[in-house]
Amino acid sequence: MTSFVPPLTRLVLALCCLVSLSVAAPAQTLHEINKANGFHQMLMAIGPGFSAAVKSAPETPPQKVQDALAAAMEGAFDATKMEAAIESRMADKLTAKDLSELSSFYASPLGKQVTTLEIQASTPEERQRKMIEGPRILGELPARDPARLDLYKKIVDDLSAVDTGEAVALNMGYAMLSEMLGAAGKALPDDQIMALLRQRSEGLRRDIEKDVMDSVAYIYRDLPLDDLRRYEAFLASPAGSRYYDHMQVALGAVMTDEARSFGHRFFVALGYRKA
Repeated sequence: MTSFVPPLTRLVLALCCLVSLSVAAPAQTLHEINKANGFHQMLMAIGPGFSAAVKSAPETPPQKVQDALAAAMEGAFDATKMEAAIESRMADKLTAKDLSELSSFYASPLGKQVTTLEIQASTPEERQRKMIEGPRILGELPARDPARLDLYKKIVDDLSAVDTGEAVALNMGYAMLSEMLGAAGKALPDDQIMALLRQRSEGLRRDIEKDVMDSVAYIYRDLPLDDLRRYEAFLASPAGSRYYDHMQVALGAVMTDEARSFGHRFFVALGYRKA
């Protein structure tokens, strides 16, 4: 389990950044909003991202384990199924006024501008540059542009990116660990499982906060300060705040369910559980 923590952290960090992607398009229903802001595309990346995270573990697992992982991934983290589950959890959480305001932002010039920056930063080449340039840019901000740094901190806070990243990582880890212990006939109470997981995930929150701030500093480095203020104001608005608050709660719950389902199929494939 310990070796899964760093790659799982990287996956969560990617989700934190991708969840704010927005694609300018008119939208009035929750499903249309999720389609307009790139949420479905983000969900589609979770399955491959989870597989890549597992494969990036420092030790290559035995062939039996690799085969079991491949079998368990069949149908795991299905974007359409997760999207339907998330929208079901969010049903009636947003008003018609909320959806209208969200739609207006995604179709606005600022929404298009933010979208362009976020999409550009999501390419493999830019992700590599972000890992190098992000820490450097962030490190220069306290002296060079403290106002921009304050806005970045507000944006991260508005999105609850660090809290959400930590919660998703711990809940997914809990689902996997509880399945692992159950398959081994060593079931533990919930509080003991979480204590064990937190011990094995020491430094997780610190790593998430650093990498999220590095990413934000890189992605929005060329966005004018006034536009950055307007973007932060949208995220902090009642509509933006309610949308991301409810979305992240729903996403965390659905990701936990998917991780538990994946864990069950994994141990069935290993022969430790019955289907």
